[in-house]
Amino acid sequence: MPLVEKRYAQAIMELSHSDIEVIRQELEEFVAIYKSDKDFSSFLINPTIKADKKQTVIKNVFTDKLSKNTINFILLLISKKRIKNIPEIYEQLLRLINEKSNVLDMKIITAEPLDEQQLFRIKEKFRNKYNAVAVKSEEIVDASIIGGVKVIIGDKVYDGSIKGRIESLTELVSI
Repeated sequence: MPLVEKRYAQAIMELSHSDIEVIRQELEEFVAIYKSDKDFSSFLINPTIKADKKQTVIKNVFTDKLSKNTINFILLLISKKRIKNIPEIYEQLLRLINEKSNVLDMKIITAEPLDEQQLFRIKEKFRNKYNAVAVKSEEIVDASIIGGVKVIIGDKVYDGSIKGRIESLTELVSI
């Protein structure tokens, strides 16, 4: 987990307490605009434009659309020159919310798409292993792993792929 993004995500989570779902939704919408509107994101990250001008634009455009806490958080990111990190900060916030709610967030990487039963068995195995209430998963098909399954949960990687085993064997042999 990138340290800077995690710290900002922790800060907004600690400050928002009961409003965390509202802030999550508002940041999701803001990040969507930030990612889709290149002119807007270029304006915000442009070092030649002063921070107070950027902050004025944010206040004028978003005052009626976002809560005070969300606007203040965005203004803080602008003043600290961290607004370019807002997509990653949002991702870290989602991870922290899931951890707090005991929801397991995982990526399942396979060489070919899995059927529903296979996905269910993998999710259940890890849900039980982590004593999670629920599982959110992203399924990724990557033919380069050749076969097997690779699961990523936070910073942990469970590599049961053929590519991973070949790399392990290669490493053993080259020592």
